[in-house]
Amino acid sequence: MAAKRRRSAGKGGGAVGCAPFLVLIVVALIIQYWWVLLIAAGVVALTVALVRSANAPARPAQMPPPRPQPVVPPPPAVPSGEELTAQMRAHKRISRVRDMQEWDYEWIRLAHPGKSVREVNDIANAHFARGRSIGINWGDPSAP
Repeated sequence: MAAKRRRSAGKGGGAVGCAPFLVLIVVALIIQYWWVLLIAAGVVALTVALVRSANAPARPAQMPPPRPQPVVPPPPAVPSGEELTAQMRAHKRISRVRDMQEWDYEWIRLAHPGKSVREVNDIANAHFARGRSIGINWGDPSAP
C-alpha cells in the first residue's frame, strides 16, 4: 500500500490568507476616492438615460384645450311702430326733465353763492324730491 502524501499547509492556504488583505485595500480605496466613484456613477446613469430617451418612440404632440367661446346674448327684439314711438316720447320727456333739472341746479347754485357744493347738492335734492322744478312747472308740484 502506498502511503498518502500530505500536502503542506502553505500551498493551499496562501490564497485564503491574502483575501482579507485585498478586501481591506479595496475598502480603503473606496473610502478615499468615493467622490470619483460617485461622479462615475452619475455619468453612467446620465448616459443610460440619454440612450433610453433616444431609443424611445416620439410622443404625440399635445394639443391645447380649445378656448371657450364667449356667450353671445340674443339680438334685441325690434320694437314695433307704437313701441318705438312710446320709447322716443319717453326719451324726449326724460331728456327735457334732465335738462330742466340741470338748469334748476345752476339756478340754485347761483342763488346761494356762499354755500359749499355739498350744501348746494342737499338743497337741490330736497327741491327735486318735492317734485319742484323752476323750468318745468315753476315750482308747483300740483301743476301737470
